[in-house]
Amino acid sequence: MYGEHPSVTYFGLLPITPQYATDRRVRCVCRSDIAVSPSLRCVNTDHDVLIEDAWVVRATVPGDRMPYSRTRRTDVDHPYRGVAARHVDFDDIVQRAHALSLLLCDGCAISHVSAAGVRGFPLPRALRLDRALHVSVPRPGRAPRIAGVHGHSIELDPARVERALVVAPSTREALPVPLVDEPLTLLTCATQLAQPDLVALADAMLWRATVERRPDPMVVALELAHGRPGFARLARAAPLRRAGVRSRAETLLRLMVASAGLPEPVVAHPVRSTERSPETWRAEADLAWPQFGVLVEYEGDEHRTSRRRFTTDVRRFERYADEGWRAVRATRDDVFDDPRELMSRLERRLRQGGWRPHSRWRRRQVGPAIA
Repeated sequence: MYGEHPSVTYFGLLPITPQYATDRRVRCVCRSDIAVSPSLRCVNTDHDVLIEDAWVVRATVPGDRMPYSRTRRTDVDHPYRGVAARHVDFDDIVQRAHALSLLLCDGCAISHVSAAGVRGFPLPRALRLDRALHVSVPRPGRAPRIAGVHGHSIELDPARVERALVVAPSTREALPVPLVDEPLTLLTCATQLAQPDLVALADAMLWRATVERRPDPMVVALELAHGRPGFARLARAAPLRRAGVRSRAETLLRLMVASAGLPEPVVAHPVRSTERSPETWRAEADLAWPQFGVLVEYEGDEHRTSRRRFTTDVRRFERYADEGWRAVRATRDDVFDDPRELMSRLERRLRQGGWRPHSRWRRRQVGPAIA
């Protein structure tokens, strides 16, 4: 059932079938880290998928149409035993997940951190580089035993399995992949992720749900979690999530600020120009303490490598200064290497803005986050 059959399945580029395109159970997963073709879009109400005839997906072809000798040639890849394919990018989790889905039985789905990775949600680097995929089957089914696969037997309602079209980052193809839905993804990830990373995942899901005008997956996940593994971690992470967070580093930085004992900042605080500025502008600070006139902007590597982004950053910080904000710039090293200097600087800026902690207050030392 899981790759033990001697036949080999070959998959290549074929036009999408009308039955798949019109199935209302099919959902378009729009990853935030790649550009999605305008011919593939998702209607948020009932998740219809509109696909032009030119759009292609990888689809199965009966194994008897390809001689076995052809599957043994050097230009054919074997991502899993029983699957033959050409030009598979093994670093692309979407292509690996689609190749594995050809071996799975009905009701099985990609789950845990693998489902989060396929959907494009942020994960620690060690999990992003892990090529093993997690697959769940409904109880009492036996967990799959395939090389490069972590099998799980869980309570899996068929309604929690989505047949998703996911755009592969390496080829821009829309590939069908069976995934557990976002609430169950969050619940299964709670057994694998540390608390800060679980909060970052919840923030990312909340941000995407807000953009797509869907309910918060955390609410449904807590309803599913009673009596199941991961419930305690999920319950602790739920009150820590915030709307408006746009990156994993912002979540980790916000949690560091709280761990250091500093006041909790406002996420995505709008900053507008006043009569102090010669021009009209509007910006959103990653983290801000408006009552103290302090804000923090996290700047990843793209802020340095992009000339346009760098110029925009310089102009924005000059505008902050014109409005009287005490702006602090946080870099990757401040979050993932040594946050002590950043926390000390934030404390000084907050005190300069009028923050007065009680006499016995001492800033707690915090360690770096896991990249």
